[in-house]
Amino acid sequence: MRLERFGVIVVAGAAVIWVAVVFLSGWGFNLTGIDWSFERTGQLGDSFGVLSSLMAGVAAYYAYSTYRSAISEGVKVERRAAETSFLNLFERRFDVLAHVGYSQKRLLGTTISEVAVIGQAAIESIASRMRHGRLETNQQLWKIYNDSVQGVSGVASLLRFTYHIVALIDRQFPQENNAKIAKKNSQSYQYIRLLRAQLSDDELLIIALNCVVSKGYGKFRPLVEKYALLHNLPYGDQEDFGLKDFFAETAFGLEKEDRQASNDLPPKKWLEAMRPENQ
Repeated sequence: MRLERFGVIVVAGAAVIWVAVVFLSGWGFNLTGIDWSFERTGQLGDSFGVLSSLMAGVAAYYAYSTYRSAISEGVKVERRAAETSFLNLFERRFDVLAHVGYSQKRLLGTTISEVAVIGQAAIESIASRMRHGRLETNQQLWKIYNDSVQGVSGVASLLRFTYHIVALIDRQFPQENNAKIAKKNSQSYQYIRLLRAQLSDDELLIIALNCVVSKGYGKFRPLVEKYALLHNLPYGDQEDFGLKDFFAETAFGLEKEDRQASNDLPPKKWLEAMRPENQ
């Protein structure tokens, strides 16, 4: 930016000096010892075209710079609008989740009544069925999945909505050179991390099995692997369902250290110091 200002100052200064020399000489100021007149300075004025070309070049450069700035600002505005859209979609996803549910008969007092199980409670129930089906039977994953979601409404809508959020982020912030795996410092991955923070362990298990045995296999699974969407899936679920055999390793973490078990609990000494008798 400083170099650009310097160029403008130099061209402007040259123009001022050039014009001053022409007019002062024409008015009789003998700056060079030569007998000047407007007739003679007219020849000098003709050479002003060189300076005009320089000024036109500077003007063209700034016109191009303004054009590039306008494009850059347009991209920034588009990105800000996309950020607002993503945040609204994240919030809207809770509404879709709230419509997942089923009804079951329960004994309330002396009567049997229909009780609705909706939202996160329904998701937890589905995941619980999956885990029990895996541990207590020798059924294949497709049967465990289908039996677990049977009779539950809204599961397909939630999965589709979650997929389209991830797909929209992927389209809005394409990876360099069409990379198959996202970079951890990319804008798209940062948004995926926000979405991933919303997903419970039970939702992650449902998404994983949907990508293995159901309609999520074709389109959702590549995005799960690209953005490590199963990074927070408990290691117990990964092992019990043999999910590492069905997904690329990046589905559980973009880098090797991300896929290793970590212990974020406070150290034992810290917990002991927090006891009332030690305070």
